[in-house]
Amino acid sequence: MTKKGFTLIEISVVIGIIVLMALVSIPYFRDYQSHTKLKTDALTLISNLRLAQQYTVSEQNTYLIKLISNATPKYQLIKRVGESDTLIEEKNLNQGINWQNTGGFSNNEIIFTSTGAVLQAGDIILIDDLGKTFTVEVKPSGYVRLN
Repeated sequence: MTKKGFTLIEISVVIGIIVLMALVSIPYFRDYQSHTKLKTDALTLISNLRLAQQYTVSEQNTYLIKLISNATPKYQLIKRVGESDTLIEEKNLNQGINWQNTGGFSNNEIIFTSTGAVLQAGDIILIDDLGKTFTVEVKPSGYVRLN
């Protein structure tokens, strides 16, 4: 007569293998998660830059993106008519994502002209807690791309 089932030692070995595999994969998962948040923020920023450009061209009013560095890094989509600014949207960066550099822009503002170009070209570098970066490049023509 044979007994069906597993011994305590067999179950312990299987559980040990599963725990070991989980421990080995945690750092890779953390790295992947951080990279995904960084890329998501960069792509969302590009989308909002293009939206500001589209609004400027279609409405013939000035729209801009203002980059803000404080305890919670964020940016704002603003409509500027004369001296008056109207906040259209505000977007916080994900936790652990920050501005490394916002070179080329006066007052950290990316301002579009009625033709879709920008007043000043430059680069926006986003960085995560692990030191990985994405660069959003804004060309004089208003072309925006991720490097």
